[in-house]
Amino acid sequence: MAMTYAELKTNVQDITEMSFTDAQLSMFTKQVEQRVYGIIKDLPILRKTLAGQSVSATAEYVLPADCLYVHSVVQQTSANRKAIMQKARDFLFEAYPLTSETVVDGNVEIKYYALDSDATANQEASRMTLILAPKWDASVTLDVEYQYHPRSIVDTDGDEEQPWLGTNYDTALLNGVLVEAAKFMKAEPDMVQMYEQQFVLALQQMQNTVDIRLKSDSFRPKGQPPKPIPIPTQPPQRQE
Repeated sequence: MAMTYAELKTNVQDITEMSFTDAQLSMFTKQVEQRVYGIIKDLPILRKTLAGQSVSATAEYVLPADCLYVHSVVQQTSANRKAIMQKARDFLFEAYPLTSETVVDGNVEIKYYALDSDATANQEASRMTLILAPKWDASVTLDVEYQYHPRSIVDTDGDEEQPWLGTNYDTALLNGVLVEAAKFMKAEPDMVQMYEQQFVLALQQMQNTVDIRLKSDSFRPKGQPPKPIPIPTQPPQRQE
C-alpha cells in the first residue's frame, strides 16, 4: 500500500487528534527518513553508480554533493574491469610520493584509492574526493558506486512518482512520524513506546528484505552479521 505525503500528514493528525504545522510535519518526516536510511544501509534504492567517469589520475576527483560514502571503485579498460582497493590517505602519499608518474608500455593500472575532503574555507561546499595511486600522467575510466539519501517524500508532488519508502514501507514511515509527533506533544511514555515498537517491527521487516531477499556479493567480505534491531522495553506503569 503506497502512501503520499498528503495522506501521511492526514493520517498523523487523525491518529494523534492534533493539528501540526506544515513545517513541523516536514521536520518529523525528514528526521524519520534519515533514521530509516541510516539503519537499513544495503537497499539498492540507496545506491548510485557513476559509470564511465574519465578521471585524471594525477588530480583529485570530486564526488557528487549527495555522496554519503563510497561502496566501490572499479577501473575500466578495453580489456577488463578491475576493482580498486581502498587505503588510508597517508598510505597513498607514503607508498606513491610522486605527484606524476610517466606511463610505460601503456600501463595505466590504478592500484588504490583514498577518500579526502574538498571542503571550502567556510565549509559551505564540503564534498568528498577520490585520490588515486599511482598518479599516472594520464586519464583513467572509473565506475564509482556510492551511498546517498534519496529524494524525500516531503519534496514530492502528488502527481510525481512516489519515493520508494512511502510506496513499499509506509508502515515504517507512518509509525516513525508518529514517534516524532508523540515526543513533540510530550505524550505519555507508554504511547511513545507503542509507536516506537511498531516502528521497530516495520524496520525489522525491511531488514529481512535486505538480508534474505536482496542478498548480493561484495568486493570485500562482510564483517560481523548485522545485529537485530532491538525492540524497546515496556516502560514502567504509573502507580495510581
